[in-house]
Amino acid sequence: MKKLFVVFAVFAFLMAGPTIVRASTIIGGDAASQAAATDILDIMFLIDTSGSMSDDIAAIGNAASTAIQNLQCPECDVYVRARFMGIGGTSGAVWNENFNNQTYSTIANSSEDNGVAAYEAIIAGTGTWWVNDAAAGQDYYRAVVTIGDEGTQNGQPVDQADWDAAYLANQAAISNGVFLFSWVTNDPYSGVVDLFQKMAMGGSGGGYTFGYAGGGFVNDAAGTGDVVVTLQNIICTAGGGGGTQVPEPATLLLLGFGLAGLATLRKKF
Repeated sequence: MKKLFVVFAVFAFLMAGPTIVRASTIIGGDAASQAAATDILDIMFLIDTSGSMSDDIAAIGNAASTAIQNLQCPECDVYVRARFMGIGGTSGAVWNENFNNQTYSTIANSSEDNGVAAYEAIIAGTGTWWVNDAAAGQDYYRAVVTIGDEGTQNGQPVDQADWDAAYLANQAAISNGVFLFSWVTNDPYSGVVDLFQKMAMGGSGGGYTFGYAGGGFVNDAAGTGDVVVTLQNIICTAGGGGGTQVPEPATLLLLGFGLAGLATLRKKF
């Protein structure tokens, strides 16, 4: 039974203030209620709010309610709390974290800082936005989806700072048990497809060895993807316990959207 429970303001993105700002929350899924669900999913969509993303922001905003209201996941009945957030302007925040005996820091967070925003969402969300209220017999999952067409730290073509930020987000997701998805929209800048893929799916780049963060990668560089279907596949993959790593990217990859393998990698909290 499909039911849309709560819808708040639709994509009134704010361009100032903290690096990520709350814009819209949709609660629903393909379960009749939270109590009837087999899985509980808290998922955050972080969207680059620079001018080149205006058409993508509109498309995702228009599709979000439809995608969740008509959700039909083959492997689970999931109760979804989906937060859609725009990446804001410079926050002035400095973060320093140590992963693999290396320390990283940055201060200049712009509207294209998908890696910075993903890191901050994962760190701040753990124990704050995401509350494991699953009942006995239910599984609980958390996911972040970072969406953009530029570098992950300072926008436009990819440089070392972008790899640094992407690696930090990747490692934070793995360390905190959060599924990380990356979604490249149409007409991306040079190097962005490879960067976003490695951030979520693992591999070598920028001097780092990225791990698999349990989510998936969407490559819609051609701008031909169905946004409703993409949102639904992301939610079903995360709500079913994450995906399985695949060796090569493909258009609208998300593990080939092969939902049959969902049960092979399940994270419980």
